[in-house]
Amino acid sequence: MSNSSNKPLRDIARQDEEFPGLLAALKPVLLGLVPDDQNYSGDSYDELFVVLAAALYLTHDPVLRKRNADRNGGNPKLVSVMLNEGPKDKDALLVGKVLDRLAPYVHPADFLDSLSRMHASTETLFREYRGALERLAADVWRITIGFEPAPKCPDALRIWAGGPNLPLLRKILVPA
Repeated sequence: MSNSSNKPLRDIARQDEEFPGLLAALKPVLLGLVPDDQNYSGDSYDELFVVLAAALYLTHDPVLRKRNADRNGGNPKLVSVMLNEGPKDKDALLVGKVLDRLAPYVHPADFLDSLSRMHASTETLFREYRGALERLAADVWRITIGFEPAPKCPDALRIWAGGPNLPLLRKILVPA
């Protein structure tokens, strides 16, 4: 499924002792969204990056969270966990750390593929994130064409899209 050239790097990253520990705290609320540690592969970095970035959008932007909940009948369980103690909850900070850790291994083509598949999915698990997925796509587009993303855009996404991945994103999203 993945067309990424980062597979060897992803395999090395998975062997880092800190990374599985970071994900362990999120495992109960990620069930069904990304493969778990028993069938986890480097290819699911893209899905995990999309889901966690979407959850951070919903955590930090109350207007988007309310609109998303009204539209979908509620917000995802992951967002509820991340808001347990407010937007500065330790779980929200952990998600930001995981996003920073994942970013170097997420190929733009794989990211865009995962984003579009998740948005098109009719499964409740993904439908709950639909508003945040739309914001995610809009901000990647804005960054790619040279505009500022929305104010609540996660830093990891802003850096990922505006850094070394920018030329490839432009090539994919704005073909000459």
